[in-house]
Amino acid sequence: MIYIALPVVGFLVGLLIISLGGGGGGIYVGILTIFFNISPAIATSTSLATIIPTTAIGTFSHWKAGNIRIRFGLIMISGGVLGAIVGSLCSSVFPVNLYNKFTGIVILYLGIQMLRSLFKKRKKTTTEKQMQHKSNIYSNFLAVVFGLIGGIMSGIVGISGSIPVVAGLTILGCSVLETVGTSVMVLVGISITGFLMHLGLGSVDWKLVGLLSTGTMSGAFVAPLLLNRVDKKKLEKIIQPVLLIMTIAIGIALIFK
Repeated sequence: MIYIALPVVGFLVGLLIISLGGGGGGIYVGILTIFFNISPAIATSTSLATIIPTTAIGTFSHWKAGNIRIRFGLIMISGGVLGAIVGSLCSSVFPVNLYNKFTGIVILYLGIQMLRSLFKKRKKTTTEKQMQHKSNIYSNFLAVVFGLIGGIMSGIVGISGSIPVVAGLTILGCSVLETVGTSVMVLVGISITGFLMHLGLGSVDWKLVGLLSTGTMSGAFVAPLLLNRVDKKKLEKIIQPVLLIMTIAIGIALIFK
């Protein structure tokens, strides 16, 4: 059963969550621990190992589709790598309950900022757009901070840390498709660093990685191709509120966990 179920689960996660939502590491951990009775340590390292090839393929596909802001992506990766290292080193001493509440507050705050950013986009005129365009220095600083937060989340718990990255790209003014594509690119660097740092915390079940990767890489490759066949304006109207609701819901869930 596991040989059939995991590739199917991987395909759906790669298609609907990683490639269209820019995240997914936490989903893998939950599925492996709850439905397949895998220990959290193995589920965490297996999740990170699976995300690496999936996000790499997703990045290539999104790049071909023109959905990536390279500058923001590279800057966020630099912050994310540093954050993943710091988070991994602190993972054994940081109380999980306190971490959940603190992370929930940060994510909820980012969700509110995303909402404000979306309202500003709808109200501003062409002149206001030019006035509100952030300087490169300020934008770069924000990109590093959001990448750092995502990396710390990944390092401590072993999830992808995509929520701060997605929120940050939205606040920085990226379109929905640019947000999704660039966040997938950032997750490549964060996942590689998190995986290497977590190798000492739990062994990787390479059989599980292979089964999940078979599906997720296929889903990550197909998703951007499908995006090109859909009206981008209509798609943005759907994905935008989904990302916003997902961010706020995760923040609230972590606070009251």
